[in-house]
Amino acid sequence: MKKYTILLLSYFIFTNLLLAQANKQSVYSFKNPDSTLLKIAQSGQLSREQAIFDIDALVYALNQVHPDMFSGCNQIDFFQKVNRIKNALSDSLSCIELYKLTAPIVAMLSDGHTNLTLPYNELFKQDTKHFPIIVDILSDKSILCKISMDSIIPCGSKILNINGRNCKQLIDHMLPFIAGETESFKLSRIDDLFPALHHILFPADTFNIVYLPQNSPKPLVVKSPGLILDKLKKLHSKLMINNSIEPYSFTIDSQNNVAILDFKQFIYPQQMKVFADSMFTILNNKRINNLIIDIRENMGGNSSVGDILLKYLSPEPFIQFDRTYIKITAFTQTLLPNKNIKPIIAFYEVPPTEYIKPLTIDNGHYQGNVYLLTSNKTFSSAGSFSWVFKECKMGKIIGEETGGMNVNYGDVLYYHLPISGLQCSISYKRFWQFRANENNIHGTIPDVSVPAQDAMHIAMKLIKEQQSIPH
Repeated sequence: MKKYTILLLSYFIFTNLLLAQANKQSVYSFKNPDSTLLKIAQSGQLSREQAIFDIDALVYALNQVHPDMFSGCNQIDFFQKVNRIKNALSDSLSCIELYKLTAPIVAMLSDGHTNLTLPYNELFKQDTKHFPIIVDILSDKSILCKISMDSIIPCGSKILNINGRNCKQLIDHMLPFIAGETESFKLSRIDDLFPALHHILFPADTFNIVYLPQNSPKPLVVKSPGLILDKLKKLHSKLMINNSIEPYSFTIDSQNNVAILDFKQFIYPQQMKVFADSMFTILNNKRINNLIIDIRENMGGNSSVGDILLKYLSPEPFIQFDRTYIKITAFTQTLLPNKNIKPIIAFYEVPPTEYIKPLTIDNGHYQGNVYLLTSNKTFSSAGSFSWVFKECKMGKIIGEETGGMNVNYGDVLYYHLPISGLQCSISYKRFWQFRANENNIHGTIPDVSVPAQDAMHIAMKLIKEQQSIPH
């Protein structure tokens, strides 16, 4: 078997070296276009020729970097769309207009890690007017107010209509710009992008908003001016102050014998080591028998942070990803931080001897009941964390199916379109989560399926019911 693997990899390496030679001219031309092509009009407009060059460069980069760009979309549909866009180009267009045309092309790949970044420098100029509310998009395409400037709309109100367009119409126009494997995940991703996408699709200086306050049967109407950049920043700052910005923190409810871990980001492995040791020492010493881990708002980060926490919870050795496929072409090589990595196609499988061993009880392994709260927004490292949590039966999962799939693409590289400078993140690896089946791709399915906003209430209810049972 080992001999076969070596021969197979040697074949792929040889094939890719040939491809590298054949692609040298293409790599050079897309990384270093002719200087006459690079000159953009003083108005910031791109010519039709420049736009076509950038679109071709983008498609080439996707093809060279992504492990399998057509696993999530039809190849003919993809190229027909590219051709339609190029054929319909005007003589000149802005970077925003180019984004508006090309972002849906990238989103067709249905890979949440591969997407075209919004042209923020163009969108967030000082005098640009933006929607004055930060919103929360629910899985039924309804829009809730998180916070608004000067509290023009109460938090939690349901927004029904903006400038004559109902919410479903607005969301349906925005979805084609969002990268992701499922519609529910894409919907959860619109939250932070809503002001920018609304400006791209439906620019306005003032906004007539119809909304329904909580516990009210009667809709109300408010007219509000758009926010300039400084005020939009203040609104976001206010929201962050109102919400915890710590990547992970915990509280103890002694009365109900429960601890709640608010886990927002997979960052800072060393900090997590100290945090986890301290938290589980306290829980074990205080005999707190129930732990709720909330990753409903967690979009991922560094998977090793999850490993640290999982060692306290898992009843068996585990690994978050047991198989990985990697493709590195000559073009990919130019984007890698380490230029010494050679072109290669390889498949790695982690043997059970290299699985991570959980801690012993003497070293702090947690013996209480664990509840994991998930949502459609739970993605990337948070998705793989939830998957291995369920696969190893570490506790009960409550909420929504995660946005992250059990077989997924990841580890992104960043490519800047040569002329416009638009940035595209592109996956160059494929991952299989622990014992995942490629013929049954989906997110982590909760044990108790409820809307994400109800998950905490249900978890507390289950804990109270469990405690009321005579032992």
